[in-house]
Amino acid sequence: MIYLSWVAHCEGASDRAYFEVLIPRALQGAFEKRSPLQKIEIPEMQAVRLAGRVIDEVAQQACKAKDAFQIIFVHSDTGGRSLEANMGARSCALCLAMERRCEWPPRRCVVIAPRHETEAWILSDGAAVTSALGYTGSPESIGLPSEPRAAERLKDPKLNLHEAVIKVRGSRRRSDDVQQLYASIAQRQSLDQLRRLSSFAAFESQLIDALVEMRCVSNASD
Repeated sequence: MIYLSWVAHCEGASDRAYFEVLIPRALQGAFEKRSPLQKIEIPEMQAVRLAGRVIDEVAQQACKAKDAFQIIFVHSDTGGRSLEANMGARSCALCLAMERRCEWPPRRCVVIAPRHETEAWILSDGAAVTSALGYTGSPESIGLPSEPRAAERLKDPKLNLHEAVIKVRGSRRRSDDVQQLYASIAQRQSLDQLRRLSSFAAFESQLIDALVEMRCVSNASD
């Protein structure tokens, strides 16, 4: 049996709250798409928490704890199509720094890159958002996208979500309320809805490549 421990480096506290819930579900979803070669246990919590934004410092932390995890996820919002190339360089900088510092295998460094912002992934499943808010009306009635791909086309998905929350809960929110909401949505989201997003499909493809590298699943060509 493999105990598939993981860590994630995220841009902000609300992003971390969301991805700490979504990542174990995404791992489980990947194994459902590609049958595991042996029994896998996926922990709900990450092995260690990486802090800071300076690449070399984060790489040093990760390499120091490298025996505690098998795969690392690196989050970076793209800011839109025009910034996606820069995002790739920015996100992969941590992967490269870990490879240089402690020979971390590049394929086991998986980039999480929602188009524009994390909220584009959150808004891909309007039913999950309304459920987390305790709202019984339709997603469209509070201005949420009607289908997943529309969420990726939003220029400011964070603002779209913020305005929807205000319509339901009012304007007074604390940062911990936002984190709880993001985690609650991540728990409710349909992976099939997320898979309709090009950025999530790219993430899942890279994740499966990492699992093949780790001999957790077979190569599709085998």
